[in-house]
Amino acid sequence: MAEIQEMVETKLEYTPPGGITTAPEVGDLVPRRGGAFAHGFARLMMGLFGWKVAGYVPNAKKFMVVGAPHTSNVDWFIVMGAAFILRVRISWMAKHSLFNKPWGGVLRWLGGVPIDRRQAQGTVGSAIEQFNQHDELILCITPEGTRAEVKGKWKKGFYYMAEGADVPVVVAAFDYGNKVVRFGPTFKPTGDIEADMPVIYSYVEGVVPRHPQKEMEVGE
Repeated sequence: MAEIQEMVETKLEYTPPGGITTAPEVGDLVPRRGGAFAHGFARLMMGLFGWKVAGYVPNAKKFMVVGAPHTSNVDWFIVMGAAFILRVRISWMAKHSLFNKPWGGVLRWLGGVPIDRRQAQGTVGSAIEQFNQHDELILCITPEGTRAEVKGKWKKGFYYMAEGADVPVVVAAFDYGNKVVRFGPTFKPTGDIEADMPVIYSYVEGVVPRHPQKEMEVGE
């Protein structure tokens, strides 16, 4: 704990030029999607299950969302519900074979970005390429990768994606204990991953995942 507290004092948090807004409000630079019906339906469904959206969202055209802890498929529905409440277009990466007919069009409409992991640049390079190719992009990543079945460290690909694309990262914590999707803080990698990771881990301390027994340990 003392080591983490020392790292937190390095001030990793970052405010983009457009500023920070308080959820569920978002700034004018953030990519938008969804009309009144989708917004209202998302608020209704999330409310029926007792969920709310809180925290702070960067006002920027491009940034990465790190969703954690990721221990259940339900997390995907939670983050999509939060996206429609915020009326923002969140994209997420999935293997290219999932985008074949008949579901490819639906997955793309929902924000899916097909990634062929067989290509030379790999997932990290593909994500950086997506940011370079788009004027506006919010890319959601789960640092555990797939649902965690055993305890271990977060994968660090998200860090290299953000660093390579030179975009800020906002944490989205799935807190099942309080039934809230909490956005924030926003940070940018400094390039010193060993110093940055303990700070990033501290942002999800105390968050209760859907399946605590599957949660990955961090900061080892």
